[in-house]
Amino acid sequence: MIDLPQIVVIGGQSSGKSSVLENLVGRDFLPRGNELVTRRPLILQLNRAEGEEYGEFLHRPGERFSFDGIRNEISQETERTTGKNKGISTEPILLKVYSPNVLPLTLVDTPGMTRVPVGDQPPDIETRLRDMIMQYISKPNAIILAVQSATQDLATSDALKLAREVDPEGHRTVGVLTKLDIMDKGTNAGDTLLGRSIPLRLGFVGLVSRSQHDINVGKTIKKSLSDEQSFFQDHPVYNSMQDICGTSNLAVKCNKILAGHIYKALPSLKQQVRTKIKEKQEELQSYGSGAILDKSNQGWMLLHLLGKFSEEFKSAIDGVPEEVNTTQLNGGARIRYIFHDTFAKHMQRVDPEEGLTTNDIRTAIRNAAGARNSLFVPDKAFELLIKRQIENLREPCLRTADMVFDELMRILAQMESKELRRFTILRHRVVDVSNTTLRNCLKPTNKMIKSLVAMELSYINTSHPEFLGGNMMKRSIAEQVQEVVITEERKEERQASRVAAASKPAPKSGFFSGLFGGPEPTKPQKALDTPRYGQAAYSSNMNEPPSIITVEQTLSETDKLQIKLIKQLLGSYFKIVQRSLQENVTKVIMHFLVNAAKENLHKDLMSELYKEEMFPELLHEDARMVNRRQQCADQLEALKQAKKIIQLAEVQSLSGK
Repeated sequence: MIDLPQIVVIGGQSSGKSSVLENLVGRDFLPRGNELVTRRPLILQLNRAEGEEYGEFLHRPGERFSFDGIRNEISQETERTTGKNKGISTEPILLKVYSPNVLPLTLVDTPGMTRVPVGDQPPDIETRLRDMIMQYISKPNAIILAVQSATQDLATSDALKLAREVDPEGHRTVGVLTKLDIMDKGTNAGDTLLGRSIPLRLGFVGLVSRSQHDINVGKTIKKSLSDEQSFFQDHPVYNSMQDICGTSNLAVKCNKILAGHIYKALPSLKQQVRTKIKEKQEELQSYGSGAILDKSNQGWMLLHLLGKFSEEFKSAIDGVPEEVNTTQLNGGARIRYIFHDTFAKHMQRVDPEEGLTTNDIRTAIRNAAGARNSLFVPDKAFELLIKRQIENLREPCLRTADMVFDELMRILAQMESKELRRFTILRHRVVDVSNTTLRNCLKPTNKMIKSLVAMELSYINTSHPEFLGGNMMKRSIAEQVQEVVITEERKEERQASRVAAASKPAPKSGFFSGLFGGPEPTKPQKALDTPRYGQAAYSSNMNEPPSIITVEQTLSETDKLQIKLIKQLLGSYFKIVQRSLQENVTKVIMHFLVNAAKENLHKDLMSELYKEEMFPELLHEDARMVNRRQQCADQLEALKQAKKIIQLAEVQSLSGK
């Protein structure tokens, strides 16, 4: 909203506010009553126009109301938001009055201030009314018309008290004294009108208002204004100050003050109007041209809309939007962030030993070795463990595809073509088809990611050039193995009382035997104690093995070496798989999901929606959209007129200097 200079009328109940406004308009048009009648702010724009007198409401565009119709519409519109039992609302009613008998003014009639709630009014009615009034009079461009009955003490005037809070110097406050004709005999308001009692820079204006009795007996505004003029001419005190008395003088005074404020506010108003014109032009463009679509141009319009929507989707992903956002990442940049920050960093943080305990590793080694006592890690144990760890990478890979899918959905939601707002049904159908396209692209993406993981599990390539990191690690492990072998042999030599000749083990094949360049070192075995095996008592006392056998808790030197070796191997190969999946999953998502969505979206939209029998339904305009477009066009035209008026005012201001 543009902060235009306007006159805000404030005052207590029964202060005569309604009479002041009706006198300025010259016609009866406001609801009347004994209690709070004005329960919503009324923004009243007076426009000087020759010919018929009528009013127009913003909420009923295009309809002309007589002054009796204006009164009824104000009552009905008030009850629509506040109810029928004296409730209040801050939502304003905007009324334009066209008449040859008015001066161009914009006035805001606020509810009369009261302290005692009635009907449906809240207990804090006084505070709420005060806050409502302060919203209007706090604006620097607001001129305050503080209305007060001359029959009441000005020192307790609520209107003047509020005015002082926002305008302590009185630069934009006009005091209005009503009901001068019913003051006690022998008293007058001369000192107040001359500013001797309460000084105001803009001064006071005295008025004579119609009483409730005058209204009840049908006294017209014209007769009331004539009687007012006669009263001031014939009064012994007021006849010498007629320039500050009477409704006509109040109207002229308000008009001059308003014009002065407009001149002062011209630079700011000019900028505000320019900004609003640009906003309304963009809004109107988003509603479409408003031209009626017939069979000859419906196909072209639909083709244009679907093509533009698809192109905007591509542009958002490829990074060439019409307006580059400088505050946050969006579109394709967010997808890149998922790949290179979220996904990559998570993959690097995955522990190759996650979920594996020392006992898990020892048990796998023992089970893979079978009945033989193996010093080195069997190939089967390594494959079993590495496959188990590779399985841990499946979930983050699939989750990454879901995150990119969510980002594509986000792009669709944010880049919705403004022109589609004109056609509600088409907009919903475009969104439905687009969502289906993305879901159809996600299915092969997930399938391919699962296949990538399955491929890694299907063949463990221990010949990969990066596996184990080269010959240095092989030599280091060989040296450790040799040390363990020597240590184990010495222990057994000291403990064995009888040692038979060690039998040579069968040659060992596979990756681990190739790693060290030869068969396992020979290991001395204990000779059988023949006499012990000949004793039946010993044989009969042998315990049966338990149903479940687990590895012992104490680690031998061989156990330590095997565990250390397999962890090194797991870590080495796991990194190879990590890098491979990270690169390939990114490519799969880009190919099967992102690029496929860009390529398929327009084709799917055309195949599902570009059907001649659907043209009338898809291109049907909602009545509310038509109204919004018309309102926007009217507001744009009003802003253009305001721009011309401001330019004219600038010229007049400069010529006046």
